[in-house]
Amino acid sequence: MKNTLGKLGVWSFIDNYSATEAAEFAQRVEAWGYSALWLPEAVGRDPFSIIGYLAGQTTKLVFATGIANIYARDPMATNAARKTLGELAPGRFILGLGVLIGGIVFLSRAVEPPRQTEVEVLDNSDFQR
Repeated sequence: MKNTLGKLGVWSFIDNYSATEAAEFAQRVEAWGYSALWLPEAVGRDPFSIIGYLAGQTTKLVFATGIANIYARDPMATNAARKTLGELAPGRFILGLGVLIGGIVFLSRAVEPPRQTEVEVLDNSDFQR
């Protein structure tokens, strides 16, 4: 199912909200007419888990990772999360991949540029489909 993004969305850091408060916030974003809620992966909760919960608390809002950190995620696990959320919320999940700003990356672990095998896994997976 194709994602439907309107012209306006909201990017928000919600790690300081309880799950209930996050759901109320997502419901307000949806009621205000925004088409998407973009959630970052930084130093707090897992974005995939909270998106799964929030999708069940809303009806049409599209959720997106803005971004999921490629240095913190295994490609196969990331693809599995994408497929699961795509099934739980058809047409309402967008996977945004990227790297975080240097300081946060280096706080989490030693970082090297993506290995060739990781690049190949991403290139050859069905992320594009």
